[in-house]
Amino acid sequence: MPGTHKQNSMFKKSDRGYDQSGHPFAVTSCGRRRDDGSPIAITNASYEKSNAKMRSKYKSETGKTLGSRQTSGKGSRRVSFACRFAGMKGPMKDSKGRDTRKAIALKKWGFGSVGAASKFCRANKKS
Repeated sequence: MPGTHKQNSMFKKSDRGYDQSGHPFAVTSCGRRRDDGSPIAITNASYEKSNAKMRSKYKSETGKTLGSRQTSGKGSRRVSFACRFAGMKGPMKDSKGRDTRKAIALKKWGFGSVGAASKFCRANKKS
């Protein structure tokens, strides 16, 4: 297996190369990894983790902080979020019945569905 020593030391060496049986994604015939076809599951914890990383990166690059999530009220950022997500295509659940990233984001901002975000947008959009 090509790669650095550090990369190769993650797996057990065998007579045919490196044993990667514990890896979560299968190896294709060309040697690349792929998942089983379903979207990567995202939980509230991993959503919050990625959100925290994004906020931290933004602060280190600009020196400014992003505003907090507005889960209620008629703030301009919440209206803007609702209008953006009201026009988004895509499912709210994946093939296994789990919430998609879109559904999680809508719920975090206080909307139960795209329809609710759309209705809120129409009612509160200024122009």
